[in-house]
Amino acid sequence: MTLRPLRLVLLAALAIAGCHETHVVEPEPEPTVPTDPVVVGETTSATLGVDGGVLSVAGLSLRVPAGALTEPTTIRVTATTERPPTGFSSYTPVLRFEPAGLRFATPATIEIPFAGDARLATIFWTDESDAFTALETTLDGAVATARVEHFSRAFVGTACEGESCCRQAVGKVDVLFVVDNSNSMAEEQAALSREIPRLVAALATGDADADGTQDFPAIASLRTGVVTSNMGTGNHIVPTCEAARFGDDGVLMSRGNTARSGCDATYPRIQSYEASVDAAETYAHDVSCVANLGTGGCGFEQQLEAALKALTPSTSTTTFVEGTVGHADGANAGFLRDDAVLLVVMLTDEDDCSAIEPEIFDPGSTTFGGDLNLRCFTYPEAVQPLDRFVEGLLAAKGDAARLVFAPITGFPQDLEGQSVDTILEDDRMVERVDPAMPSRLLPSCQQPDGQLAFPARRILGVAAGLADGGAAIAPGSICQGSFAAPISRILDRVSARVGGSCE
Repeated sequence: MTLRPLRLVLLAALAIAGCHETHVVEPEPEPTVPTDPVVVGETTSATLGVDGGVLSVAGLSLRVPAGALTEPTTIRVTATTERPPTGFSSYTPVLRFEPAGLRFATPATIEIPFAGDARLATIFWTDESDAFTALETTLDGAVATARVEHFSRAFVGTACEGESCCRQAVGKVDVLFVVDNSNSMAEEQAALSREIPRLVAALATGDADADGTQDFPAIASLRTGVVTSNMGTGNHIVPTCEAARFGDDGVLMSRGNTARSGCDATYPRIQSYEASVDAAETYAHDVSCVANLGTGGCGFEQQLEAALKALTPSTSTTTFVEGTVGHADGANAGFLRDDAVLLVVMLTDEDDCSAIEPEIFDPGSTTFGGDLNLRCFTYPEAVQPLDRFVEGLLAAKGDAARLVFAPITGFPQDLEGQSVDTILEDDRMVERVDPAMPSRLLPSCQQPDGQLAFPARRILGVAAGLADGGAAIAPGSICQGSFAAPISRILDRVSARVGGSCE
């Protein structure tokens, strides 16, 4: 890129911002204001002390509060000829703030004029790994404002393009793992755990394919929680299920799998990563210690109900078995954030059996007869309607554009990448009693270790409903030895929504 176009972009942005009135928080020290405008290739500087102050040039302002600096510091802003990463569009030149690595004891405020789409404009700021992450940006006309804690490089722009763009980019992701912990799931849990370090590394760097090039905004703040598919049987004594009313009840797990090397016995229910050097690897290890739950959980999997109860606040009109309420603002408080993308990864080899009444699990029920293993198939009217989960998950997130639903579940691997309708229309996805073993359904696919998976029609039906409601979906087949391909699809969908796409 030549000097002249960058200079024109900057001057155009400054011209737009020139008539804009900037809000100033009182009281504020007298600013040190350079008189020369910032020009690409040139540097503007000001010396600020412990009392703080403002560096301003032609509409761009850095507001440093008192106490943010421990000693007089010469601050420099340079408009560079650097290009933003591929996939980003810039509305300003890339700006370099120095001294590099300077950290403020109290966050400063940056105001940057720009020329571009005011619906999408986001301030991108490099983190400690030198990857651009999206700051929470407020817009007032043609000026973008954000709080900053350290010096780096920055620009105003967007991380998506075309008609699919609908939102500002975001630098936060909440990941809920819904893990089937029944007796058939040991190998699948291990396969997921092997991919968690890759998933975390990609989110932390914005490098989806680990080629050293940033592909999407790096995630500066990542939160993870794990729930099981065990929602109890209403105290009915059932083989493979403890006599428990609510099971694990959609409460985020804190138990670590000490059978895995280096795992502790307990972890925080909400594991948090805030961008810092070398923190992602430790975070991924800790998340894997909880997500690899082990087996022994109830064989009546209620995956959808577990996810919904985990994410639903107690104030919602949606209630659960015996009139109980959701945990989002109770046991799971602090996990779900309004300003983050929510990724729900569901791992299971069985379809959902979220019951309306737990009597369906009672072996001695006079209402529900027949083979206990086939109850949810035999009595579809006794399980929760799919609209409950579509509407409930959309309501829990509040913004469909920031919801990604990624079930790794029972459908043939050769159907990966197809539409949900195409998957469900495949003959292997038809639910039929297995004539060779009448106590189960015909499997939809077989895994490399010989384990079987069964048609996940309800889970995929919820995925289709969420997609119709504006959420992103990334279904993956559980019938494969490695989940590298499903994780790649998940990263593709998350990166688009992090970047502001509604596609």
